[in-house]
Amino acid sequence: MSSANKSRVPTNDQCYRLLERYNVPDHIIQHSEMVCKVAVFLADKLDKQGETLSTPQIEAAALLHDMTKMEGLKTGQSHAKTCKELLAKLGFKRIGEIVAEHVKLREGRNSQPLSEEEIINYSDKRVMHTRVVPLAERFADLWERYGAKGLDKDAAKRITQLEHETYDLENKIFSKLDFTPEEILDLIDRAFGKTKIKTHTCVTKA
Repeated sequence: MSSANKSRVPTNDQCYRLLERYNVPDHIIQHSEMVCKVAVFLADKLDKQGETLSTPQIEAAALLHDMTKMEGLKTGQSHAKTCKELLAKLGFKRIGEIVAEHVKLREGRNSQPLSEEEIINYSDKRVMHTRVVPLAERFADLWERYGAKGLDKDAAKRITQLEHETYDLENKIFSKLDFTPEEILDLIDRAFGKTKIKTHTCVTKA
């Protein structure tokens, strides 16, 4: 695959057409839009501090990261993996690479500068349904939901490891910023407003 094909990024309108084409439910789209707000906001602030993140890639990956989630719930397959494969088939390989790590970052990823994968991964962890929440609330919800199913030791260990890794990632991101994780909700409300996205774009400069 040529580098041009690998770096293709769907436009905002293309993203919404794909979500419609693959019958993504409204509640997943609304979740993805909020993840998009968080991710684009962080990318913009980080780039002002010298990072070189691709906002178009981040926006597309945020909007499409759960495109195959409903299918995954039926089949038991990893939606991160199936979404990566689908996006590659559609000609958006780089977006697929980012989406592939939105649940769990690949082993050993500790890149400097920050990567688009890390921004999407963290932003998704900060959004529970359509609300921006602290990591503590997000992981408490995970433990409650999956604990009710009777976690075995390996599954509990995976969630514990994911929790530690996500807090480490949070520290890495916010060490470069002049605001705290706790302040991000108010800052995003100021940047985007509290209304739903109506123009099918989450790119707003604060």
